Amino acid sequence: MKKKLKETEIRTASAYTRLVNESSYTKDFALLTTATLMKLVGLWLAKNAKEQRTRRLTFIYTSIAILIGVWLQFRDFYYMWPDFNECAYTACNILCMVMVLLKLSIIFIHRKELLELLEYTHENFWHTNYNYDELLLLQSCRKISVVCLSLINFCAQGTAFSYVLTPIIENIGKNYSERVFPFRVWLDLPLTEPPYFEMVFTLQVFSLCHITISYVCFDNLLCLMNLHAATQFRILQYRLTNLGQSGKQQSNKNYFKNCYAVFKQCIEEHKNRINYCQKLNYIFTNIVLGHVLVFSLLMCLVGFQVLMANSSSTRRMIFVFHITGSLSQLLLFTYSCDALIEESTNVGTAIYSGPWIHLPMDRVGKMLRKDLRMMIMRSRKPCCLTASGFFPVSLETYTKVLSTAMSYFTLMRQSYID
Repeated sequence: MKKKLKETEIRTASAYTRLVNESSYTKDFALLTTATLMKLVGLWLAKNAKEQRTRRLTFIYTSIAILIGVWLQFRDFYYMWPDFNECAYTACNILCMVMVLLKLSIIFIHRKELLELLEYTHENFWHTNYNYDELLLLQSCRKISVVCLSLINFCAQGTAFSYVLTPIIENIGKNYSERVFPFRVWLDLPLTEPPYFEMVFTLQVFSLCHITISYVCFDNLLCLMNLHAATQFRILQYRLTNLGQSGKQQSNKNYFKNCYAVFKQCIEEHKNRINYCQKLNYIFTNIVLGHVLVFSLLMCLVGFQVLMANSSSTRRMIFVFHITGSLSQLLLFTYSCDALIEESTNVGTAIYSGPWIHLPMDRVGKMLRKDLRMMIMRSRKPCCLTASGFFPVSLETYTKVLSTAMSYFTLMRQSYID
């Protein structure tokens, strides 16, 4: 019997070690991808002064690339008016770039708070100081993050690749004067002649890649932080359900004291998680409002380009990737916010499954029950992200945005037919 127990303990320890290795920071693909994209934008933690200077230069380059893109698209919209198809095409690009500029501006304003929150997240969430069951919860979160973020990044890169591929295909067999760029340039210069054409084309491609990275990196970060915050609430639920398990072999008196000591730690963790969500909402609340306002119109215009516009197959491919990525991006964004609401509310339900019912009605037992009631009452107010305080974001927001986009598309389609 002892031999079997020892073999079970060895297998459990081996499984725990393997899970720790799999859950290490360096093997978290979603986190590494998000960190790389944020570094390319210039807004991430820096280890020393050299990295800090690199971040600043990268951020300056990002800002210049976005401003050039916004200038080109507004100028293109001016010259294309009143061509409905071309204006709708340019309006899609303008909305994307304005959204990127809005995100970048807000994050730059709150960069100090964001870096402090990232440091806190790195020290308290993205580590492996968990037991076996808690690591399983963390591993599940990371698997979901990898799938969701991979889909969004694939669609974003596919959209950027289609923007570059379209002029390459259209330029086949054309002379110098008829060649086109990924984005039209309205300047009275011989830009279609070599080497100016190659220089402008390369400049637009680099600018496009950086705008694409800026478009998805902040959403990736927000969704990743939301999912990890929701997972921390799940871990807290597990700890409340298994309150004082480490003291089961002790005397009753020590076991009761151990339950209350562990519960006080859970209260501190609950307060920290709530403060974390409030800071997260403070940083991203205006970005969330921009998402909800812009996405309805953006998906309407993108859907029009896919279904109604008289465009080439290569241009249509751009917007197939675009609408797939936009729908996935909005779904992941609202799903992560909904998970935060649900898991923060479930903390109160998890308390009922704890061992408090077996504790005596002495001083420690009464204090524990009183604190439990306070924690249940607090958990009834869920942690959430709001659209600048107007309304909380959940999966219901996703359906409302799609419904609004469909209404816009119907009106736009009717105007186009008429």
